Amino acid sequence: MTRAFFPRRIETERLRFEPLTPEATDPFALYEFVSRDDWRGAATDHMPWFRFDRVDQVAALLDRAAEQRRNRETARYLLRSTEAAGEIVGVTAFGPEWEERRAGTGIVLAESYWGREYGLERASAFVELAFERYDLDAFYSTCAADNEPSRRMIEKNVDRYGGRHEGLLRQHSARPSGEVTDQHRFTITRTEYEAATADRETLAFDVEWEAASGGSSPSE
Repeated sequence: MTRAFFPRRIETERLRFEPLTPEATDPFALYEFVSRDDWRGAATDHMPWFRFDRVDQVAALLDRAAEQRRNRETARYLLRSTEAAGEIVGVTAFGPEWEERRAGTGIVLAESYWGREYGLERASAFVELAFERYDLDAFYSTCAADNEPSRRMIEKNVDRYGGRHEGLLRQHSARPSGEVTDQHRFTITRTEYEAATADRETLAFDVEWEAASGGSSPSE
C-alpha cells in the first residue's frame, strides 16, 4: 500500500471530493453531467474550457488531470453532494506552486447548486490543507471582474481566514476565444491564517491519504 501525495478522497460536511482521473471517474457519467444546460450556460461562462462537445474530450481531461496529479502539479477532483444522494455537482482543483510557496484553487459548479455555499465549503478544506499539510505560506484566489457569484464566495472565504482583496489585475487572463479579462485577486498569508484560526479547530473533515489495496504510483 502506497502513500498518497494528494488526498485520494476528501469528505466535508456536505461534499465528497473524488480524484478526477480515469481510474476514479466514469467519463460517460461526467460527459452526461457536463452536457446539462445548467453546466453549459452561466456555470461555465467564465470557464469555457470546461465545455465539452464529445465524450473523448472528457476522457482527455481525465488523462491530463491524472498526469498533473502524478507530477504533483495539480490535484483535480470531482465534487459530489452527500446531501443530494451523491450527485455530481461540479469539479475543483488544488494547485500548489512549490517554488513560490503558495497554492491556488478553482471551481466550476453547475448552476442548479449555486447558493448552497458548496464553493465556500470546498475552499475552506483547501486553505487548511495548504497551510497545515503542505506547509505553504500563502493561498490565493482569482475571479473575473464581472463574476459576482465567485467574488462573493471568495470574499467570504478570505474573511474567514483573515485575508484580503489585493486588487484588480487588468488584462490578466486569456480565454480560448482570445478575450483577455480583468481578474480580482485575493490572498491569505500564513500569519493571517494562524491568527484567524488560533481559537478554533481546523482540518475537521475526513481525508483519505492511503492508496487502495492493489497499489498505485507513489504520487497518487
